[in-house]
Amino acid sequence: MNRLKYFLFGIVALTMVACAGDEELPFVDFEDLGYGAYPRLIDGINGQYGVAYNFFDVPNSSIDFTVEFFDDNAGQNVASYAWDVSYSGGGEASLGTITSSSFGTSPAGLPSATVSFTFQEVLDALGYTIDDVIGGERFVFEGTVTKTDGSTFTSANTSGNIESTAGTFRGMFQIVVNIICPSELGGTYAAHTETPDWCGSTWDGEVVLVEDGPGSYIITANVAGGDDPNDFSMGAYDACYGPTSTKPGGNLRFQDACNKLSYAGASRWGEVYYFNSVTVDGADLTIDWYNDYAPESGVTTLTRGDGSDWPELFF
Repeated sequence: MNRLKYFLFGIVALTMVACAGDEELPFVDFEDLGYGAYPRLIDGINGQYGVAYNFFDVPNSSIDFTVEFFDDNAGQNVASYAWDVSYSGGGEASLGTITSSSFGTSPAGLPSATVSFTFQEVLDALGYTIDDVIGGERFVFEGTVTKTDGSTFTSANTSGNIESTAGTFRGMFQIVVNIICPSELGGTYAAHTETPDWCGSTWDGEVVLVEDGPGSYIITANVAGGDDPNDFSMGAYDACYGPTSTKPGGNLRFQDACNKLSYAGASRWGEVYYFNSVTVDGADLTIDWYNDYAPESGVTTLTRGDGSDWPELFF
């Protein structure tokens, strides 16, 4: 019944917005309706990495936002604003409660609160370290508004019209924060490729990792031949088939997800690629690879020339 009541309130409030003539009001005036309470987003959600935490930068990952509280008494009956967090569908942990004694005042003259959650605070609340979470997963934050009469309001009993942060009401009850792993493997590298299990020849040149999406790379090499510079063999075709050979091409991709490497797609002939091993030694990244058209394979070392080391990569 409560959910229906608040949903009906949302419909009434939306109708009033459509009919209101005073454009200076930041939201609908629902004086005397006496239904519920909600936190209206007025600034944010902000963060160095947007609405996300960077797996590789825990100390500098945070989100923050500011809300103002709206109820049947201009927000004065809001007693507190609390937040819980869960990870990847697991149990919730409390992130704390802001009571009315700590509220500020918004430009509209309503009670307000500024909230900030760092990545480290979230890990601490859940009893986790960075080793307990995985890039690509997410945290779900759930907010609760409690009024002075003890009634509570969450995403579970608030109309979706109120909750949408894109609309007039911008109710701030829930946030989904992804754990991202920005990939920075793109660049041009000196390359040395050996083919001990194929033709036994070697190739030296440059290999370029060209990012064509988050963590996804096309591999090109300064080789001759064919109509496609995409050379997933990283010079091995040049060494074993000759400099004018047609290169693998296709939609092959070299992928990086939080330092875990993988191959995706297939060559122009439908071949797929695999790793035997991936080894990092300072500025050298050595990839022992093969495809499903035996004996095509190779061991390629990519050397950075920018004075930095490769991250700890694996597959």
